[in-house]
Amino acid sequence: MPGLPANMHRCFVDGTIVGCDTFPMPRNGDGTIVRLTDERLRRLERRMGAVEEAVRGTNTRLDQTNIRLDETNARLDQAIDVLTRLVRVVAAQNDRMNRNFERLNGRFDRLTKAIIAGRTADLRRLSRLERRTEAIERRLG
Repeated sequence: MPGLPANMHRCFVDGTIVGCDTFPMPRNGDGTIVRLTDERLRRLERRMGAVEEAVRGTNTRLDQTNIRLDETNARLDQAIDVLTRLVRVVAAQNDRMNRNFERLNGRFDRLTKAIIAGRTADLRRLSRLERRTEAIERRLG
């Protein structure tokens, strides 16, 4: 029957070829059937035991790694919480500083206006005094 692997047994059922789910026993290069000896079975069992032990070791290491990852994730969550709180505190301080700067800017503006007004008044008084002095000098001179 086409489509079956070449090494699969073929069975005849009611005159049609049907693939079986078993493969032939191992064969030597000369075509004779090779049976597994007790020694080969023991070696195979040792190899399977070693593979199973390696799988258990790998699973143990994976479990340990997952535990460490869970701990790291917990620490990261704590760090995120702390940083979020810090950002909120800094934002509140920034708002307070901005309000203080606005008040300080208002004070500076008032001070600047007062200084300009004072200088302007001083300049006017000085100008008047100079004119009076010139007038007095003209009368005397």
